Amino acid sequence: MKAEIRHFSMAGGELSEYWPEDTGNFRIGLDATVGPVGERGAEIFSFRVCTPKWFAKNKSENPTFARHTIFVNEYDEEAILNLVRDLVASASGESWDEIATILSRYMFWEFEDYEPYSVCPAKAT
Repeated sequence: MKAEIRHFSMAGGELSEYWPEDTGNFRIGLDATVGPVGERGAEIFSFRVCTPKWFAKNKSENPTFARHTIFVNEYDEEAILNLVRDLVASASGESWDEIATILSRYMFWEFEDYEPYSVCPAKAT
């Protein structure tokens, strides 16, 4: 099974209209809607894109994790989207869950750590 990107979107606006004030110092949040090739349905994978300059200025003085983040030296929308397209195209598995798990190593999967709601059995009194 393979996956494909159905849509890209940007948190808080239209990606096609976005251009940072400083292309070497910015941060944006993006979503990729991804689903199995040839099947209905898709799920959201979120990630942020920032420059090392932005990260250095905005992180704490302590060591910091940067999961679900793409670092770029300058804003290049096509290069960013191509990186994500290549990642999704390279992911394959026996099931959608296998593919989504691979992608969740790089982007935040909307169902990451999801546990189905279960009803606790009634206590006997």
